[in-house]
Amino acid sequence: MALKPCKVCGTLNAEGVETCLSCGHAPEGTKKPAIFRYVAIALIICLALPLLSGLLNLILLKLKPESPTPSQSQVSLQENHYPTC
Repeated sequence: MALKPCKVCGTLNAEGVETCLSCGHAPEGTKKPAIFRYVAIALIICLALPLLSGLLNLILLKLKPESPTPSQSQVSLQENHYPTC
């Protein structure tokens, strides 16, 4: 006697059983509609996109060299270079 999983709930049942002992449906019942699979894939993509974009942004920031900031003396020289009225 072999055991086969129920296509509705996944419980193992004997091969000749007409109804599943756990859920009461026929063990060869129909699978869930494909729309559930597509919705699950879309949900995973929506949750993964912010994570992937954050990682990409972090990698790009690490690769981009920092621009040198002017020191205080350079800033004061630039301010004094232009005469004020």
